[in-house]
Amino acid sequence: MRKKIISFLATFIIILTSASQYSFADDISTRGKVIFIDMNRTSMSNMLRIKSLREELDNRGYIGLMNIRGDKGSDDRRSYASMGAGGRANVANEEDINFESSSKDRNIVFESATGKSAKGINNLTINKSINENLNFGEYGSVLGSLGQSLSDNGLKASVLGNSDIIENGQLIKNRNLCLTAMDEYGRIPNGNVDTINKKDLSMPYGISTDYDKLIVETKEAYKNNDVIFVELGDTYRLDLYKPNLNEKTYESMKDSIEKNIDIYLKNIFSMVEENDTVYIASAFPSDLDYKNKRRLSPIIKLNGEGKGILSSSTTRREGIVTNLDVGVEILDNFNIKNQNMVGRKYELINRDDNKEFLMDEYQKIVSISSIRSTILNGFVSIVFLSWIVAMIAILFRKHISKNYKETTFFILKELLKIGIVMPLSFMITPIMNFKTPLAISLGIIIITLTIYLISKVLIKNDLKNMLFFTGLTIVIMVIDAGFGSYLMKSNVMSYDCIIGARYYGVGNEYQGVAIGSAIFTFAILLTYKNIPKWSIIVFSLVILITSASPIMGANVGSAISECVAFLLFILLIYNVKIDFKKIVLLGIAVVFVLGVFVAIDMILGSNSHLGMFVKEIYFNGPGEIIQTFSRKIEMNLKLAQTSAWVNILLTGIGVILVLMINQIRYFKQLMDEYPIVFKGFIASIAGCLVTLLVNDSGIVSSATAFIYVIVPMITLSINLTALKE
Repeated sequence: MRKKIISFLATFIIILTSASQYSFADDISTRGKVIFIDMNRTSMSNMLRIKSLREELDNRGYIGLMNIRGDKGSDDRRSYASMGAGGRANVANEEDINFESSSKDRNIVFESATGKSAKGINNLTINKSINENLNFGEYGSVLGSLGQSLSDNGLKASVLGNSDIIENGQLIKNRNLCLTAMDEYGRIPNGNVDTINKKDLSMPYGISTDYDKLIVETKEAYKNNDVIFVELGDTYRLDLYKPNLNEKTYESMKDSIEKNIDIYLKNIFSMVEENDTVYIASAFPSDLDYKNKRRLSPIIKLNGEGKGILSSSTTRREGIVTNLDVGVEILDNFNIKNQNMVGRKYELINRDDNKEFLMDEYQKIVSISSIRSTILNGFVSIVFLSWIVAMIAILFRKHISKNYKETTFFILKELLKIGIVMPLSFMITPIMNFKTPLAISLGIIIITLTIYLISKVLIKNDLKNMLFFTGLTIVIMVIDAGFGSYLMKSNVMSYDCIIGARYYGVGNEYQGVAIGSAIFTFAILLTYKNIPKWSIIVFSLVILITSASPIMGANVGSAISECVAFLLFILLIYNVKIDFKKIVLLGIAVVFVLGVFVAIDMILGSNSHLGMFVKEIYFNGPGEIIQTFSRKIEMNLKLAQTSAWVNILLTGIGVILVLMINQIRYFKQLMDEYPIVFKGFIASIAGCLVTLLVNDSGIVSSATAFIYVIVPMITLSINLTALKE
């Protein structure tokens, strides 16, 4: 009986295994292959000059712009490495990256250094890049995750081409596309990175890609591999060689290169089959584009008949993806996932006017990026200098002539209000869809003046006047967060997708604005409108959910700091005594809110910053917490030395200290006449302190929140002291 059972089970297992093998084999035969073509240092507009590609995109294809940021800087090699790692990666210097085709001597060198068997192409100095990434990288990315996943799943990869140059008769090798295709030990199964160029004295550095040979080898690689990476090389060489050319010779070489690429792409498009996927990308922008803030590189996906633009849950923005997504996207063609990779696969958004839409978006992005620092530095300067001038006037008020005192302080109060008017103006300006730097700048000025004049005509009381600005600000923020954060994404004071620190949700600048404007609005409504206190709880929840939840605002720092600030304000207006037990309860409440948001993120699969942080802790261990907060502290220390926002923070602290020391009577009067407003100041300051600790741009968030404390505080000081004497 036992033998029969064993025999039956053995037969069942054999049948099951055979069925599984058949299904897997069937899957291999029907899935397509992937070809990734790199035209490095090329813009989307230059790609569209290539006839075969332009015609292909007229009928099908999804296009996008790719953030190229790496770990510890942005350059070609870091962008390639980040594509392969699926996370921001750091690598060794250019001269310490040494990809070579297999040979007996090279294999011995590689195997002696790594202890691993050599493959078709190997980075003989891979340990330098691994150590550089481990010792100095901030993000814990694993180099070669893409190639390793392909290898682990029995898929073959090949790399063809290079970006080598010849200077002073010496060959300088550049095979950085291999950083994308390699496995974790710097190996690629096969390819040709050595003998793919030809001598051509009419081209940059006297060499060019041998396209006849490349076409033959691509077709051969297509038969024997699942993923083929192709480095065209000439576009990179042309960009590097440009300083040696005049306008005419540059255009002549450019035309020749584009004609060669056109012939190559025609062959590729006729070779690929229905299920295949072709990616055409530029790992890094041209030198001129980079200098002119045009720092997003093009990427194209050709698969099937669809037409539109690319996006991903990394950016949640139409037309924008990142280099972190490339490796994940390639693996997704084979239904493979790698937990080390934090990028996300592409989302395909159908759109017939994809080229026009993307070019318009890029123009706006570049315009905002080019004027962002100038406008924000100007705004910050006006804010903190107005505080200093106002405080000097208050301290020396007795020396101001009575004939000019009222006028002087009126002007100062109105100047102070710029600090809370302009964040509102920055939010409204994107509605006008301005595209050029001049139009955006003029739009901000006109909208600021319009909002200010409307409020001044309608409302005379200073606090109610400021309520108009803060109330409108927080209402617009809530609505915007609920409908995809369009205004936040196109906002001069918000995040910049070229920098790539954040792409969606509520930015760090507006995290502080949300805290400060909301609490001030609550305080004034309670003071003048006598709204029920329970309504503050409801409003706080709405703001917290929209500005901090993973599916909307998606700001972890905002979740923590808003939770503390709002809860503290609610406790204060209910006259609850704040002791150690209440502080512990505040901490528990924060943990609970974060837990709820993590659960929402996991259930909905929104892949927000918070959800990804929790996943990193799960896969990499508790050390990820230390690494993350170390990065936040390092960033804040850097901002303290370089950011203009620190001037607001330091000036605000100075204002409070001066008022407490020299104007103690004012503080007592403020507590007596405006008790709820004073409690609002305490809650907002607590929010500032918390966001300073938990945010990687805590100085920025704290500074913007501080504006909504200091502006009304100085205004009330003028009204209660200077103008009453």
